[in-house]
Amino acid sequence: MPSKIKKSSGWGGTRPGAGRPRKLDAKAAAFEAAEHSPARSLIFVNTVDPKREVTPRTREELIRKARWLYNNIPSVTYIIEHIAQRAIGLGIVPKARTTDPAWNRIAERHFEDRACGEAWAFDASDSVNFYSAQSLIVRQVALDGDVFAQKLVTGTDGARFRFIGGESVGNTLNSPDYAFDGLLLDRFGAPRSYRVITDRTNGKFVDVPADDMMHIRHVRRIGQPRGVSWLHSAIIPAQDQSETKAYVKGAFKAGSQIGYSITSNEAVKIGLGAGKITNAAGEEITTDNLYNGTLIPRLKPGESIQSFKNEIPGPAFEPLMRDYTSDIARAIGVPPEALMLLVGLAGTETRALLEVAQNFLDRIQQMVIDQFCFPAWKYWVWQEIQAGRLPYPGDDWWRVEWVTPRKITVDNGRDGRLYAQLLDSGYLSWERYCNMHGLDAEAEEDDILASYVRRKAKCEALGLDLGQVFPNQQSQLTSTPIPS
Repeated sequence: MPSKIKKSSGWGGTRPGAGRPRKLDAKAAAFEAAEHSPARSLIFVNTVDPKREVTPRTREELIRKARWLYNNIPSVTYIIEHIAQRAIGLGIVPKARTTDPAWNRIAERHFEDRACGEAWAFDASDSVNFYSAQSLIVRQVALDGDVFAQKLVTGTDGARFRFIGGESVGNTLNSPDYAFDGLLLDRFGAPRSYRVITDRTNGKFVDVPADDMMHIRHVRRIGQPRGVSWLHSAIIPAQDQSETKAYVKGAFKAGSQIGYSITSNEAVKIGLGAGKITNAAGEEITTDNLYNGTLIPRLKPGESIQSFKNEIPGPAFEPLMRDYTSDIARAIGVPPEALMLLVGLAGTETRALLEVAQNFLDRIQQMVIDQFCFPAWKYWVWQEIQAGRLPYPGDDWWRVEWVTPRKITVDNGRDGRLYAQLLDSGYLSWERYCNMHGLDAEAEEDDILASYVRRKAKCEALGLDLGQVFPNQQSQLTSTPIPS
């Protein structure tokens, strides 16, 4: 019986090549090669719901492991501390930007004296001020995934803050169904309140409205309300590094106990103090007693003695340790070369990697500014205005800019000349120039002008020409009028 001829649908005629194997083009073949095959197993993901991707139990377990690694693995400690110190430096500095310059200076000085001075005036636990809190926040977010700052009011109606670790916000046994992992969310996923656990043993808690709480975290997923430890994908290489170092240290210590070794062709016949033991599996093992102390044994015929050379750690140890540390750094998000973990790169490669590292630090700084610095500044300034310690400058009382630490560079001379040329040619403002170097433009101007007035007065008193004594003084002046 003849086989049926396949027809192409929609045309009614016979399809050319019907019944023959279809030959794929190169692109289609490459696409289908990526499909499931016996040698490529499928990846099972139990859920794609962002809220359920990291359960409360998983998040808390990550916190435990991350803190253990930070406390016990030197490379992890160094990376976290280096990132916190390099991203924050001595602190991100606020610069008020209302239309009233006089009020801006008063507010900045007032904020510097109170919130950036004594810790008790800023932190409810009397541990950190506004500047030192920033590096603390980076460390907490890196380890725990998120950190909280509750807005409080002092007895004199001033602003104060209470910092809460990520482990203290969640559900208790008395409230297992409270929204998701300690957050009560609205229908759009925005938090309405936070459940702060005050006594986990007895299930005590307090609910803090969202308006009174700052939640600082790195947003990893749309719809994921809690943060996740930055070490979540670095835990395995960090544990491997710790275990490998422990094994190598143990082997090195064991090898260091052997000073000399005796060899003989008749060792089996002579015995050399050999004994037999039985291990846990029931197998019989022959052992030799080692010579202790510094005595040289009397050799038997056919024996020779030689110094024992400890070959541990071997040549592969250092590359393996660097590879572990590189994996940890990359898992956090920063190139290991930027942390000086690897050396030997050319200048162009180093600059490219530092550019990536600077982008990473910029994102950390922006996270701290958006989620902590700016809300804290607004709350603090408004409380001071309400208390009458600051006058009301107008509807733009909240406007502020931020001066971050200077950007990293490997060639200060080259970069400095470039920025100076841009400044002189008018393509870069004086304020932006100072901000790039972590300086306060107005403070620098005040110092320049005050130096000019002081030097001028001294030269006039001595009958000297200012231009001859300080020939570069005139080039340092700006258009700002000299104070009387």
